Amino acid sequence: MPPNGWKDTYPPVLKLLQPKLRRRAIVLADNIFTFKRALRPYVEYVQSGQNGFVSSTLDISDGFELSVFMG
Repeated sequence: MPPNGWKDTYPPVLKLLQPKLRRRAIVLADNIFTFKRALRPYVEYVQSGQNGFVSSTLDISDGFELSVFMG
């Protein structure tokens, strides 16, 4: 399995960009199944319902997290 060190940047990058997102902006993250442990904080953040996103994991290829920013 390839190194996944950069996957831990998903949450801080999203939080950095979040103030600039328009309502109903779509955010797509890949490799959700391949790097399940490393991406758990990201998935929990967008699926919590407390951070402005509606999100669902899509069972396509290695997994995609499809998130819509609701503001």
